[in-house]
Amino acid sequence: MLHLVHYHRRAPKPTRTVPTAIRKLCRHRASKRWSALLTQTRSRIGHHFGMRERLGESCWRAFVRYAEAYHKAAFFNTLTPPDAVLRCAGKLDGAPCPKHLCLTTTSLCDVARTLETFHMDHTHDAAHICQVWSDALPPNPTSWDDGLCGPLVAHLLFGTRDHPMADASTNPLWKKQIVVRCGNRRGVAGQHAADFCHDVAHAHYTHTLRVEDLKLAAEPEETTVREKTAAGETAAGETAAGETTAGETTAGETEETLDDTTQPDDPREMQPPPPTQGAIDLTLEDGLDVDNAIDLTM
Repeated sequence: MLHLVHYHRRAPKPTRTVPTAIRKLCRHRASKRWSALLTQTRSRIGHHFGMRERLGESCWRAFVRYAEAYHKAAFFNTLTPPDAVLRCAGKLDGAPCPKHLCLTTTSLCDVARTLETFHMDHTHDAAHICQVWSDALPPNPTSWDDGLCGPLVAHLLFGTRDHPMADASTNPLWKKQIVVRCGNRRGVAGQHAADFCHDVAHAHYTHTLRVEDLKLAAEPEETTVREKTAAGETAAGETAAGETTAGETTAGETEETLDDTTQPDDPREMQPPPPTQGAIDLTLEDGLDVDNAIDLTM
């Protein structure tokens, strides 16, 4: 099952055609968010959250290349869904929202104005993801995902669709991690947080990650099955050999034990299994960057 982490979904085929001018506008806004998040000199991930310095220049460039190769195209198409309707994903607690924007029947001017109120929101705060990512790395990493599940780290930061692992795993982290939510329009007075599904003033403290969430699995599932099967066959062979040896020993010692038939067998004691190590529990500290939104108004 773990081999699926290296696969990515193909882009879904559009069912409705978005006008070229509107498509370009949506892609342009998504590209600006991508740049602010990753590729600008003072990007959020690299500069504000410190991952460029933490990884070193070589590992940072490798991370950017990976993100651009596997996530950039899907990220750019987030604001042009296959059915050409942008829908708010609702509040973080699951409450639905009726707000939507049809890209085929709305004028270019109205799309440009309304698009400002649709934010691309991380399920986990980007600052929190980077903090756990940094904590999970060794002191001097040799790669951006040294000892970690790199595809999962990138998916947490850029995943706009469900990863193929979501079909085979119950881990919710493989679900899409960036959704569109309605939010405030920058520079407009009289707005209230209760009117929007995306609260840009507060971080998602109820959605936390742990270091072990990002760690690589100890071994693939297929290897475990093979080793268990081999161990079972070895144990069966040893049992059969033990029975044969016991039979031969009994036959050889018959004459010696005729006078003493009450010799008891020695009991064998079972050793208790070693205690398992407790899970590491890391929580997001107060004072971290609470700007979770990828604001579309820049």
